[in-house]
Parts: sequence; structure tokens; C-alpha cells
Amino acid sequence: MKSLFFGSLTLVALFAGCGGDGTCCKDMPVEKAIGIPPVAKITGLADKTTISLGQTVTADGIGSSDRDGQVTGYQWMLDGKNASKEVRPSFTLDEAGVHEICLTVTDNNGNVSANTECRSITVLGANNTTPVLPTAVIDLSNDTDLSDYSKHTFSCENSHDNDALGTGKEIVACEWNIQSYAIDDNGNEVPYRNCTADVMSGHEIYICPKASKIVAKLTVTDNDGQQATTTKEYLLHQ
Repeated sequence: MKSLFFGSLTLVALFAGCGGDGTCCKDMPVEKAIGIPPVAKITGLADKTTISLGQTVTADGIGSSDRDGQVTGYQWMLDGKNASKEVRPSFTLDEAGVHEICLTVTDNNGNVSANTECRSITVLGANNTTPVLPTAVIDLSNDTDLSDYSKHTFSCENSHDNDALGTGKEIVACEWNIQSYAIDDNGNEVPYRNCTADVMSGHEIYICPKASKIVAKLTVTDNDGQQATTTKEYLLHQ
């Protein structure tokens, strides 16, 4: 008797730049990765928080989780630099501008979280006319239902300026870099597609079979030439 076996599937993002109806999703051999990475989660600190110069903020990583074990390590970054390994650290920000606090976690099997959770903090200077970096905010429509072949749209409309300089529209440019990943035959996560604003029609994506996540990078420019960049990860079929 013949038997049939269907390998496990993860998701890959298909962007509108390669076909509007999702028909160009490419077949790609996939094997289940060994070990499930933990998920980093920040609580107690809202994104786009605005504070005064020298004020202290506290972030909590206790909400991070691991489906096949437990979270054992916390790595906090402040503006891209190692800042703390505590579960609930405090940060005193004494420089005007936009700062980014990010968290990755490690589980008891040594797996590092697939996502990096971040919060944007704006520190106001003593003078409101002091140049301050804008805040880049990535939104994805219907991001709670990333099912096969569903259509979604990236947006930067919630990005905002943080000073009173310049005239006209606060955010004058949004620059995108969208990268998706798949699991190869050896269980490794590898880049699958890379799409930029030049090939994305309306920043729309279609979700098609076989990949693990989408990583979106956004750089915004405000009306006095200040720029800010943020990155957001979307885990698929977790």
C-alpha cells in the first residue's frame, strides 16, 4: 500500500511586486526546525512615550514566554548598545531626541528569541524648538490573521514628528525595506524574498506557504530633515 506524507509548512510573504494574486509563491523544500525560540515581550512601557529630559523609565520583560521551555535570559539594548540583563530595568534618559529600548530573550535550551521587541521614547529638550528626531511607526493591516494568501498593507501613517521645526507635513518621506524568511532543508532560517519601495505596489503583501517571518524596516524623514529608523518582525504560523 502506498502511503503519503506531507511535510510541515511554515509561511513566506509574497509581495505584490512579484504578483498581485499570490500565484508566484514558489515551492521550497521545508523541514521543521529543531527547537522553538522564545518570544520577547515588553510590558509596563508604552511605545511612543514622551518624557522630559533626565526622566527615568522602567520596562518589564516578565511577559516574555517560551512554548517548549522557559525564558532564562534577558538582553536589553538602548539605542543599539547593551544596557541591562535584568528582568525589569530602569533607564534614565538625559539626551533630547528619540531613543529606542529593545529586548531579546534566551530560553533554557539556548535559543534566542526570533523577535526583537522595541519601544520608542521621545525625550523633549529644554526648548521645544530644539531639533528632535521623528518617530517611525510600522503598522500592518489585519496583522492578527496572517493566513495563507491573505492580503495586507504596510503603513507609516502613524509615524510622527517630535519638534516644532519646519513647515507643512510633518513626515515627508517613508523608506521601506521588507525581508521575508523561510526554513531550508537543514532547519535553518534563511532569507527568502527582499522587497523595497521600488518593487512594492502600494506596500501590499500576500502571505503564501512556507516561511517563518517577515521583517519590516522603515526609515522616516521629517520636514526639517531629521530621520529615524525602526524594525518590526511578524512571526508567521506560530
